Amino acid sequence: MKIAILSFDEDKNIRGAEIWAKTLQEKLKEKYEINISHSFYKWVPVDVNIPINGRWQVLICRILTWLFRKPMVVFGHSGPGADDKWNLLCSPNVFVAFSNPQKEWAEKYKLPWTKVVMVPHAVDFQKFTPAKVKPNKNIILFVGANTLSKRINLVKNAVDLIPNANFMVVGKGNEIETTFDKIQEVYKKADVFCFVPHPWEAFGLVFLEALATNLPVVTTNDPIRREIVGDAGIFVDHPEDPKELADAIKKALEIDWKDRPRKQAENFSWDKIIIKYEELFKNLTK
Repeated sequence: MKIAILSFDEDKNIRGAEIWAKTLQEKLKEKYEINISHSFYKWVPVDVNIPINGRWQVLICRILTWLFRKPMVVFGHSGPGADDKWNLLCSPNVFVAFSNPQKEWAEKYKLPWTKVVMVPHAVDFQKFTPAKVKPNKNIILFVGANTLSKRINLVKNAVDLIPNANFMVVGKGNEIETTFDKIQEVYKKADVFCFVPHPWEAFGLVFLEALATNLPVVTTNDPIRREIVGDAGIFVDHPEDPKELADAIKKALEIDWKDRPRKQAENFSWDKIIIKYEELFKNLTK
């Protein structure tokens, strides 16, 4: 089976969607020929087509896949909101949600013939492993690009209220930048991972990376984050309140989490999730 992923930003950005595409290509290479392409010309005449940039890209792909009579699959990288409403309106054969709350949301906006399935993000357990020795410096870690939507300032303002705590922020546009190949070493230096996204954030692959490294998580109290983090973290109702967020981080530092984060991440291991991808692609070509 030949699968094409259309990614205009493949060589420009290293965001969650681009990392997801490259990881999917690597994990499924034994069973599927997956190509990541910039070009519509090379893209459409394959068995399954997956545009990942949304908006007009999805519309053009839908028109071309109708002409070639090929299936189109859209993954909900944008999260519940206007962009994925548009993607659903473009009538994909299948819309893939990354969580059950996102699936329930998509069911409300899909066209009657679009099938909605849930396949969560996955994490590589061999790549992301717990640190053998911790620096014990009360390091609060944030991993993500320095953009307003990531709300880094909320975490920084909270950490500033915690005596003897150190804030480490890593990602594009931040003081510390690294590659995806080396990011696992960053997680090993931290004591708590904190990311408080908007409720419409689609998932947050960084949560799985942190959990697999056995880091407890402090995050927003919303259905998607609760499904990801489970009992391996602390949730805040008002992350805009620096004191409330600081209190949650302090509590996370005080708890003996044992291996709870790592066990929670097991629910999202590639060994389990790859079966869902195989089922998805098999059903598309029946």
